[in-house]
Amino acid sequence: MLHGYFDLPTFYFFDEKNIWTGSLYNNFNYRITPKKAKKDSDEKSELKVAVWYGKKCFDTAEELVAQYSEEFSPEGLEACIEDLTKEFEHFKEIRKELGY
Repeated sequence: MLHGYFDLPTFYFFDEKNIWTGSLYNNFNYRITPKKAKKDSDEKSELKVAVWYGKKCFDTAEELVAQYSEEFSPEGLEACIEDLTKEFEHFKEIRKELGY
């Protein structure tokens, strides 16, 4: 589903423990990883967001410029989109300084 700049799947995609990775402007990259806690665990379920710049994939990125954790719910996914939108707006302001 299209959410402003981001074309993301519905919450069901993450509820099935799938990871979503995407990019904008070829150099703004993001990854949303679900972390589902086990029923007997004290840990909480969450959606983890990572942002990095450049052409490298997540595993070889030299630096993550932002990391967020949001509630594991459809509302948490909406919060992830808000976080990503803020980060992308910031990237658009500084990308020429970074040489992108």
